Amino acid sequence: MANLDQAPQSRGVVYDLGYRNYDGPRLGRRYAIRSLYVLSLRNTFGLGRGTLPKVLAFGLALVALLPAIFTVAFGAVAGEGFEFVEHHEYFGLIQIVIVLFVAAMASDLVGNDRKNNTLPLYFSRPIERDDYLLAKIAALATALMSLTLLPQLLVFVGNWLGATDGTEWLGDNISDIWRIGASSTLVSLQLAVIGLAIAMFTTRRVFALTSVLAALWFSAVFTSGLVTVLGPGWAAVAMLATPGYAMNAATYVIFDAVPARSDRMGEWGSSMADQVAYADLPGWTWIAALVAQTAIALFFAIRRYRKVTL
Repeated sequence: MANLDQAPQSRGVVYDLGYRNYDGPRLGRRYAIRSLYVLSLRNTFGLGRGTLPKVLAFGLALVALLPAIFTVAFGAVAGEGFEFVEHHEYFGLIQIVIVLFVAAMASDLVGNDRKNNTLPLYFSRPIERDDYLLAKIAALATALMSLTLLPQLLVFVGNWLGATDGTEWLGDNISDIWRIGASSTLVSLQLAVIGLAIAMFTTRRVFALTSVLAALWFSAVFTSGLVTVLGPGWAAVAMLATPGYAMNAATYVIFDAVPARSDRMGEWGSSMADQVAYADLPGWTWIAALVAQTAIALFFAIRRYRKVTL
């Protein structure tokens, strides 16, 4: 008879490993903000997402580049002095493209996080609500620079390379560099802040898209029709309050390209130059209007996210 005391027995074994604190590097709030910024910038261009977001983002960026490409190409053929489009006219020429980019991307950047209920996950890390919003604004503004800054730099470099005397041309036009940088930065920040401030009020993509388009594009069309029945004084007020007019007029001011009102006989014209001259305002008021619109939109956006329920 087998010895029962020597028979193998099945039993569980408990290993007391204890609790170990994490002793690795703690990257902190700054790293979290930078990571959110990079992720949002990638999402803006559809990286890590499906085919349609990539086609939409890169397609709109390419369309915004076309006038610059044509300017460089035709300038190489026609020689020095040819300008398909001037720097101060560029934003007006591609305005609908920029607005479509903002409308499409703003709704994705903030709408998807609320729709998928990922905000509590973000705020469980060392990141504040203001940090979240500012990272989103920075990402969209950076993406917009590919539609505002890059094309104008391409025009500048193309004209420089096509000049007969590159050194002399650069000396005469070097001031355009800071004008290009200043106008592109101001416009990109303005559109990014206003677009996100509007898009954050709904999780429905179609509503966000429509609202941003109405604020940035249809408002300019409405103002254009309105000022024809208003006197110059009220027309100026309406134009100052419209993002599209503030964007274009501030760019004209930065490039010192606003014509005198007497040169246009004080009449409302079809071109942006005519319309800016019709308002007959000091140049600084347009830049102040653009900055004020950006600041007001940022105030309401921050206030919105500080009160949003997770």
